[in-house]
Amino acid sequence: MTLINLLSPKGGVGRTTLCANLGVALQQLGYRVVVVDLDPQNALRLHFQFPVADERGLIDRFDSAGDWRHCLIGLTEGLELLPFGMASDTQWGRFQAMQALPGELSRRLRALAQGPNTLILVDSHAARISSASTLIDDADLNLLVLMADSGSVALLPRLESQVGSLRRAGEEGRVGYLLNQVDTRAQLKREITELMLSRLAPVLVGSVHRDEAIAEALAEQRSLFEQAPFSAAARDIEETARALAQRFPLRFSGMSSAGPDSGDQGSGGSTSNERERFQS
Repeated sequence: MTLINLLSPKGGVGRTTLCANLGVALQQLGYRVVVVDLDPQNALRLHFQFPVADERGLIDRFDSAGDWRHCLIGLTEGLELLPFGMASDTQWGRFQAMQALPGELSRRLRALAQGPNTLILVDSHAARISSASTLIDDADLNLLVLMADSGSVALLPRLESQVGSLRRAGEEGRVGYLLNQVDTRAQLKREITELMLSRLAPVLVGSVHRDEAIAEALAEQRSLFEQAPFSAAARDIEETARALAQRFPLRFSGMSSAGPDSGDQGSGGSTSNERERFQS
């Protein structure tokens, strides 16, 4: 199984939306996917027509001796959701304390797997990256979500100079970037996009266009692939899913679906054509 940790240095970058839709795209490629919400906003469920009044989630049982498998909610064949639930301040404090224990959160997440072709996609809480160090240490890939804007450009030096867990993960090839809301209609935005694509190229897993279809899908509480399967953003997310599938190929009877050389893939996906795609 594979544990992919989606995180961001600030909120509002579309991390939850990308987690939900990447989960759908990967399920369509043949993986068993579990999308897990670790953010107390409990918003991941809103992409799957989950009743707003239903407050079930892992927070209700996180401090029990059992695992979280009984909390999983089946969405469709091969795709399951583990919502966070509605936490009180006391519950949130206890959850943070548990999360800080080395290996504990990873143990609970990996217990959700059923077979080698399971992908666990985690929507992490938007907070200081240093506070998420235990999951960064244990994840097979830490996927940092940034927007294609000047604010994210300003964050790059700080991210690149991080010490501790994020630096170790980067040195081990377990860090990738996902660039969201790419918009090249104005010259400044185009220049920012080109700068970020160039700077992040070695570890860029994918880039997603700014697309009104995403907001429309969320308003309907549906995945992008139900709402607008032929949209630019859907195409971009599918390409990102294929890049992840190259890195973590499906396995059948000890063989991978990506061929014998798939294990030699780098951190990033197919980035050589990214700049060409967004210059048009």
